[in-house]
Amino acid sequence: MSICAVFIWFVVYSVFGWVYESTYATINERRWENRGFLYGPACPIYGTGIIAIMLLWHLALAHGVTLAWWQVFLYSFFGSAVLEYSTHWTLEKLFHAYWWDYSNLPLNLNGRICLPASTLFGLGGVFVVNVLYEPTLRLTAMMSHPVVELVSLLLMAVLAADTTITVSALTRFARAASRLNSSVNAHMEQFVAGAVEKGEAAAADLAERRDGAADAIDSLTDSVARERDRFTAAVQDKVLGDLPHNVRAAARRVKGFVTVERMPNIPGAEYLSKLWGNVRGKHWPHS
Repeated sequence: MSICAVFIWFVVYSVFGWVYESTYATINERRWENRGFLYGPACPIYGTGIIAIMLLWHLALAHGVTLAWWQVFLYSFFGSAVLEYSTHWTLEKLFHAYWWDYSNLPLNLNGRICLPASTLFGLGGVFVVNVLYEPTLRLTAMMSHPVVELVSLLLMAVLAADTTITVSALTRFARAASRLNSSVNAHMEQFVAGAVEKGEAAAADLAERRDGAADAIDSLTDSVARERDRFTAAVQDKVLGDLPHNVRAAARRVKGFVTVERMPNIPGAEYLSKLWGNVRGKHWPHS
């Protein structure tokens, strides 16, 4: 296949991947879910994976090598794992957001890849070489070279425009997320500093009023969590409300906006826990 034909099939299978992802998510969530990184109906990670296994199969046949089904499965299994993990890591570092999360599935690695998904993609590779490869070659052979070049150029222009608009919007969104993070952390540092002072005062009187001091420290810890949630929600609404319409649209399509819950623990919270543990150990070592 020529480079132009490969690009056409990359776009076609990216669209197929978007249809699969959106259908699965819609059924799972019981509401319409528009999945994918781009504005348009395409998931490039699917196009990349399918074209990669096709090219591997094509190269093996060209050198007189016939891969067994289990070899294709292993190539697809490990190849999809590398592709998924690197893509997830890159998008999260660039835009402070993630498009899928396997944390609730067994044998996952940082929520980016998991054994069930990689196994499914491994079987998908076997399906590609046994079902899609030959029809793809036949359809490509039916198209004249000028037509292939024209179609590939048109698709390239559309995909480039879509990618530019999406990246621009999500870059703005990433800056908004960074401002949200800074605002929440600064506020929580001040709030926890006051909570720590109150906790130390309660601990000084702990020997005489054990139950009351314990309730006071527990209440302070709960108030820290409530204040974090309240202030995070307020600042998030303000920050996202300042974004233009197209950026808010991109933000709504992001699967799993990274809030302070995915960031390191707020300053002072660990100190409160340690303070309470030290007091209990000093005054009631057997409690």
